[in-house]
Amino acid sequence: MAAADASAETAAIARRLASCNTGTRERALRYLLSDFLPASAPRLSATDLLKLWKGIFFCFWHADKPLYQSSVATRLASAVSAPPSPTDGTAFLAAYLTTLRREWAHIDVHRLDKFYLLNRRFLHHAFLLLRANSFAPDVTSQVVSVLSDKALLPEADNVAAATSRGLGYHVAEAFLDELLPVLPVSLETMDTLLAPFFTVLEKSTDRVMVSKVKAGVFERLLDSGSRLLEMVKKGEEVEKGDAEEKLGKVGLLFGFSKRFLDIGAMAETVQSNRKVVFGLRDAFVKIEKGLQLSGLEIPAPKFEATEVPVPPNVGKGKAQKKKKAKKAALAEGEMEEDNDLKREKKIKKEKKEKKRRKVEVVDEGDVTEKSTNAPGADQQMGDGTDGITFDAALKSNLQKQFEMVAAEAGMAEGGSSSSDSPVTPVTGKVATKRKRSKSADKLSEASAGDGGSEGNLLAQDGEKSGKKVRFSMKNNLVWRPHNPLPPQCLRLPPSATPRGSALKKGVQPGPITPTPLKKAKPKAKSAKKVLKKPPSSAVKRLRKLQSFSA
Repeated sequence: MAAADASAETAAIARRLASCNTGTRERALRYLLSDFLPASAPRLSATDLLKLWKGIFFCFWHADKPLYQSSVATRLASAVSAPPSPTDGTAFLAAYLTTLRREWAHIDVHRLDKFYLLNRRFLHHAFLLLRANSFAPDVTSQVVSVLSDKALLPEADNVAAATSRGLGYHVAEAFLDELLPVLPVSLETMDTLLAPFFTVLEKSTDRVMVSKVKAGVFERLLDSGSRLLEMVKKGEEVEKGDAEEKLGKVGLLFGFSKRFLDIGAMAETVQSNRKVVFGLRDAFVKIEKGLQLSGLEIPAPKFEATEVPVPPNVGKGKAQKKKKAKKAALAEGEMEEDNDLKREKKIKKEKKEKKRRKVEVVDEGDVTEKSTNAPGADQQMGDGTDGITFDAALKSNLQKQFEMVAAEAGMAEGGSSSSDSPVTPVTGKVATKRKRSKSADKLSEASAGDGGSEGNLLAQDGEKSGKKVRFSMKNNLVWRPHNPLPPQCLRLPPSATPRGSALKKGVQPGPITPTPLKKAKPKAKSAKKVLKKPPSSAVKRLRKLQSFSA
């Protein structure tokens, strides 16, 4: 019953992992890695893992954005390096490689890079699993056999062998890159890890795979060994933990020349691979003899146990709950801070609005002015608005207006000269603010009534020279469309505008076919126009003959 329940739950999780909804996929992935796999991994069969990986494949297929893809790849690969037992991690790795081989031919060029990333992460965590178990021979042989049977030698498992070779090519290219962080290891362990690549040179008929193994594994070890030998001969210091030091020791001390000689001498070796094998053997013989002739001693690499980094999002449900609570508290604090900022902004806005209401806002060319008794060329308004330049023309204009106000109030009798000081009203205070009249005609009439066409001209010039206009954004720069805007659902760019039946409800949109234009029928020629045409030469000759015979 327990196995049946696990199988049913596996199918349900796989369906949620393959959902089109991002939230559903994320919740299913979180539950799978934190709760389901740690508790149910020993009870899952190979068929259940394949079902599960069908959903995981489409979950990663739908993952967008590079950062999110990297996060999902790391979380999935961590299920290999931190399972309840090494056997469960190996089974998960085998199900992954089987699924990826089956789906490899259907991965398009736009998604190939992220699956390359996923493959590198799984290789890296497979080596972390070996390091966590101190490269035990049984665990190492299990992982190596999975890589050999599911990726490097797909001919042994006739499942999509022809279309899934790209996975093996990538494993051969990325093998040393992902193995490098866990080095150094003993030469015996290195022999077990490189065993599948020796088998490829011996049995594989795929020329591309042979060239990938040659260039990505053995030639790289050869180059590192030759560079390390040159550095040791020159007496240069080699940094411990450097890639040249780790791979160079393997290339110099492993004994590749003897191993390649044995493979080339075997009767089972593919004939077309012998040239590659003997070429590698000759190259390794040179650096091995160079090391012997130099008389230098390089210590053999040994495995050094180090702490394994804890993979993210695996187990520790309580820690995850605490993190969620902290995030929620931080989010609430941020919301309160945002509310406080909004309140402060609102208060500032209200203060600005009050100040703006105090200042007279002049629309459509009106001007706010302030006059003072103190003489000066330039005066500035006390409420912080732009200054008004006082020149002779503007002063005379203001004088005329003050005289008009005084005459209307009954203060001035018979008028006063324009050169005198400004006339004050009964209260004894100078007028502080006054709107200039909107029409120039009224000003001209008033100035004419006071006498002096020159004053009128000066007033008009003063209007042009000293006038500063402040426009109101609310009244002057408001765009109102002639027709109401279409609804939001129809506001689309021109390239995405639906046509034809796409705008009608219940009608399926069909292909857009241009309607052929109807050709206009030629008009029938009238008999009169035909008769008007001059007769041909043959008709003329026939008429002449008829006239002679008559």
